[in-house]
Amino acid sequence: MRIGLAGAPLLALSLAAAPASAEEQLPVRFEAGARAGIALPIGNAAGASRNAPGTSLADLVAWAVPLQLDIGARIGPVFVGGRASYAFGKTGTSFEGASARSASDVRVGFEVLWHFGADRKVDPWAGIGVGYEWLNLSVSASNGSVVYATLRGFEWVSVQLGIDFVLGRNFRLGPYLESNVAQYDSASGGIINVQGGEIGGSTDVQSKAVHAWIDFGLRFAVLL
Repeated sequence: MRIGLAGAPLLALSLAAAPASAEEQLPVRFEAGARAGIALPIGNAAGASRNAPGTSLADLVAWAVPLQLDIGARIGPVFVGGRASYAFGKTGTSFEGASARSASDVRVGFEVLWHFGADRKVDPWAGIGVGYEWLNLSVSASNGSVVYATLRGFEWVSVQLGIDFVLGRNFRLGPYLESNVAQYDSASGGIINVQGGEIGGSTDVQSKAVHAWIDFGLRFAVLL
């Protein structure tokens, strides 16, 4: 009986210590990442219809340079957080006759990244995410008027691969490859004349098509 009474406090102490041990195995750290790379378009911005052929995304944007921020928490080996990306690009062949032209792409979303070697100097990882995209186009005519358009739609899935090289306790740097599959659902646009007058409107994309961006570049991350 004395052994049982003496063992009870030890058992209680062991049970109390168990959750703490589990928490130590899954530490939570704040993580912020920054990416820079090159993005190449694939697929159509709009599909073919009876009145018009399909519009290739590459005819609108030849390539883009995405700059992305990742902010969230590293829970053990898993990063969970949000992302925001702005890309400036070179307009495609559809706008070659314009005196001035510009293209940009904005993406926001949510992502989860799994790190397979979080406790090693070389840490490969894979991720998946979803989001929303805005493609902005603008061209200037020789008479000074400006034509602009925005295409919007959901990013169905973002599949990511990368490798982090550990630089000290808090810093990571390495290459990444990302494929973002999306569809434009709505569009808006207009014309601004030389006097500053503007005519514009918005509509749904009637002939929807699937497109993708293939991004590759470098990712730098800070863990605190």
